[in-house]
Amino acid sequence: MAKATGTLGQLWLRSILPPDIYHGQPLDKKTLSEVLSRVAQEYPDKYKEITFQLNQLGRHSAYFTGGNSFGLSHLRKAKVARKNRELLQHQIDGLMDDDSLDPKARREKIIELVRKVLDTERKDIFKESDEEGNPLAAQLKGAGRGNEFNLAALRGSDGLYEDHRGRTLPVPVMRSYSEGLTPMEYLASTFGARKGIIETKFSVADAGFFGKQLVQAAHRLRVEALDRDTTPDTLLGLPVEIDDENTGAVLAQDTAGYPRNTVLTPKIIQHIKNKGVKRLLVRSPISSGSPNGGVYARDIGIREFGRLPVVGEMVGITGGQAVGEPLSQGMLGGKHSGGVAGASKTQSLYDVVNQMIQVPSVIKGGGTHARVDGAITRVEPAPAGGTYVYVDNERHFVAPGFNPVYKKGDVVEAGDMISDGLPNPAVVVQHKGIGEGRRYFLSKFRDALKIGNVRTDRRNVELLARGLIDHVRLTKEVGDFVPDDVVKYSVLEHNYKPRAGFQTVPPQKAVGKYLERPYLHYSIGTKIKPSMLRDFDEFKISNIDVHDDEPPFEPEMVRAMTNLRYDPDWMTRQFGSYLKDGLLEATHRGSSSDQLGTSFVPALAKGINFVNVQPKPEPTSAKPVTESVLKPPRSGILK
Repeated sequence: MAKATGTLGQLWLRSILPPDIYHGQPLDKKTLSEVLSRVAQEYPDKYKEITFQLNQLGRHSAYFTGGNSFGLSHLRKAKVARKNRELLQHQIDGLMDDDSLDPKARREKIIELVRKVLDTERKDIFKESDEEGNPLAAQLKGAGRGNEFNLAALRGSDGLYEDHRGRTLPVPVMRSYSEGLTPMEYLASTFGARKGIIETKFSVADAGFFGKQLVQAAHRLRVEALDRDTTPDTLLGLPVEIDDENTGAVLAQDTAGYPRNTVLTPKIIQHIKNKGVKRLLVRSPISSGSPNGGVYARDIGIREFGRLPVVGEMVGITGGQAVGEPLSQGMLGGKHSGGVAGASKTQSLYDVVNQMIQVPSVIKGGGTHARVDGAITRVEPAPAGGTYVYVDNERHFVAPGFNPVYKKGDVVEAGDMISDGLPNPAVVVQHKGIGEGRRYFLSKFRDALKIGNVRTDRRNVELLARGLIDHVRLTKEVGDFVPDDVVKYSVLEHNYKPRAGFQTVPPQKAVGKYLERPYLHYSIGTKIKPSMLRDFDEFKISNIDVHDDEPPFEPEMVRAMTNLRYDPDWMTRQFGSYLKDGLLEATHRGSSSDQLGTSFVPALAKGINFVNVQPKPEPTSAKPVTESVLKPPRSGILK
């Protein structure tokens, strides 16, 4: 019998975790999450017992081994902090004695100086503590609570505080909590404490409202069936990088010997990667859904329960909560930073993601998008500040404080960001279509969450993208709809037939034309652009159906607050905002309510037993878009 080797902790973990998952690696915050995710997917029947045993191991380690104990010696001021304080105090004294500086300039220089020193000091304190074997550093390295700001407060200093308006105070705190603060430092800290209290009050309201908006937008995304009755006429799926959180996703096409609808596991992903595949085509709610606005289980993939979602499961609601809840907790946790400047990024993160779902006409901190396709012909300073960027000789203004990201001669497409700053998903949808707008939103929203250290599964954000970006504005009269009416794209897609005069051509010959069928994640009506050719070529799409004329609608991203105003069910509209406008419009059109639809609101209002409600059967074939298809007066829905 082979002898087991390793530390006592490793031996304990090996006795709990499956040998094919745990190999003796340290379980920090990231690896612990990955290990538990694999256990849920590969050993779903053992997940409950394994997590319980890990919990018991943690309790035993904390209460009986003494391994996490710390004393006064571990709270002594760090050597690097003492050295920096002496240097920093000397430099501040020099600024105070400099008569050439006015009060405002002196204030700014002090703040800049202190912030520069502390940005590096926090990492240095952690490094020093780790090298000394300080248990507080070990706690940060593991999956426990706390961060470098907390450790710096104990063994260094908080440095700078902010008031309730977010203004940094020019009173540097030079002492740690273990040393005790001077009267002036204590006074400065009270401003930070007040900021934490005020932020808590506002964060409760902001977090609740944000989560409500996400749930409203995605609540119709109910699982209607395992899969569609027949294979789609075109290849549908979301192109993703092979290393991008694909465990549990389902293949949308045969790949590296694995057939379509294969559930991806770490072993399968690694095998595909070994064959040189860099991108996968996976099934996603972004690219597919049921005719009544729901989703298919295979498009969702394996969820947290280690299985595909069952028919009737409200995956849209759980997806919205999975994104909103950690962000809300992060916002509420801002009070723990005590107003320390730079300690909490969650409030600014909320501002970013909230703008992405509400898409105001002017985004705070927003960059510049190209309005036309073409090469950049000129880049020159603007007379009043900022920069003029000419795309195909059309002038675009980049505001002061933002920098162009392209140079003369570069080719861009309408909707591309030509400067740094926050993106506007609504502009991308306008120029690149519903499908590409969803993918763009998915990418930028996840980037924002990662910066704010908010973790959520990619497929939860996919559900949000599908729910938030799902409307078109008619440009021509169709049935009883008139130009400027807003209708759901997901329903229109299933009832759309290529118009007379469409062509079936290779993608290379379709540039400048408009899609008549959905392909990959690209939606109907999308204008073919050169950047799309890579996807068509990589996933072996040799011919596509296109039309020379624009479709009778334009893609539009409706802000989250008004999303339900355009819901086809008049009763569901009462679940959102702008109740009066939604009710009056429904009355004018003679709309009805469907208690067996994908929205739970009518069933809840009428007291229907959800258990006995069965999803509607799916139609066997799609109907062309005609006046009878888009006729809403008495049905209120596109059917």
